[in-house]
Amino acid sequence: MSPSTVAHTIFIMTTTLTALMVIEYAWFLSDEVRLIWPKFRKNTEAKVFLVTRYVGLAGQSFNIWFSYRMASEIPNHPIACKAWYSYQTATIQCMLVSVELLLMQLVDKMYRKDKYIRGLLLVFGGAQCAAMAISARLIVTGVRYSPTCVIIGSHSSNGRIFAGISIITTYMFILVMMQWRYFKGSSGWSEASRAWLKLTVRDGSCTTIAVAVILIFMMLHNFGVFETQMTGNIVFYVLLSCLWFAGGRIVLHQEKLRQSHESQKGGANDACLWTMTVEVEPDYFGPFDDPDACPASHSDLKVESSEVSTSFDSGSDVGTKDITDESLCEWEEDNASLSDCSPTLTLTETGISGEGSG
Repeated sequence: MSPSTVAHTIFIMTTTLTALMVIEYAWFLSDEVRLIWPKFRKNTEAKVFLVTRYVGLAGQSFNIWFSYRMASEIPNHPIACKAWYSYQTATIQCMLVSVELLLMQLVDKMYRKDKYIRGLLLVFGGAQCAAMAISARLIVTGVRYSPTCVIIGSHSSNGRIFAGISIITTYMFILVMMQWRYFKGSSGWSEASRAWLKLTVRDGSCTTIAVAVILIFMMLHNFGVFETQMTGNIVFYVLLSCLWFAGGRIVLHQEKLRQSHESQKGGANDACLWTMTVEVEPDYFGPFDDPDACPASHSDLKVESSEVSTSFDSGSDVGTKDITDESLCEWEEDNASLSDCSPTLTLTETGISGEGSG
């Protein structure tokens, strides 16, 4: 396949992927403004979402311009080609780490911040970042380009293989941990807990499998299983779009579930001021030993009814503490108070008055 044909295919692919991203962006823009933007300063997931969202859009838009130059057969200096692919490598690594951070946070919540699970996540994440940093230089310097910057070969594929194995290993570990938590059983969990777990496992599984498939395809090409110029040129564009869609959907779905939970809880609280009147019969009081200090007969004793006002949150599972109840409280990160997940009890004064004969 000639470099000009590859360049035209890249231009068509980048234009199509960018159009899909713009449609997705416009479709969820109102949700983004309503759910994500107000939490940008205080919520880590909101920061990661916005970085992923706009870095990906800017990167893919820039890809259209450069792929158009490639399709128009405009020659570029070799330094410009290296700068171009260095930029692509940095963008992909930024997107990979961002999406991986989102998935690790979800796994951490699933296991209720277990120190051993968190330690394993840090080990896998740190090893992947180190592998990507080491292999980034090999990926860029070991590639041969055409005058229009189409990849026509590679001196060494070790960099891509090394980076691909580390990324696949980390994402597969995240997938296994999510599936293990899901199939371990949720019989004792509340309905909100199961809904959160199901949504998280679904989004996480789709993301990890999609990323792994793309990277396995790239590694098979590097191992020489199939030889096409197209594979080495399109993998970055496809992976960028996949990570952009995945990162956006993960955060938006979490925020929508949180909003649904809060709206249900708020609707229940509208009619949750319950008043209980307890009346005590005078016959329950026995005679007093000191007639001078206390009334001599029951007829002189007046017992006032007492009222107990309980503000009860039907959305919370009183007496039940499981992973999702904790995660729902932690959705607000450090902003939420623990009192939001527990009922409050208010007691009114109870008075007893008596009129003695003395």
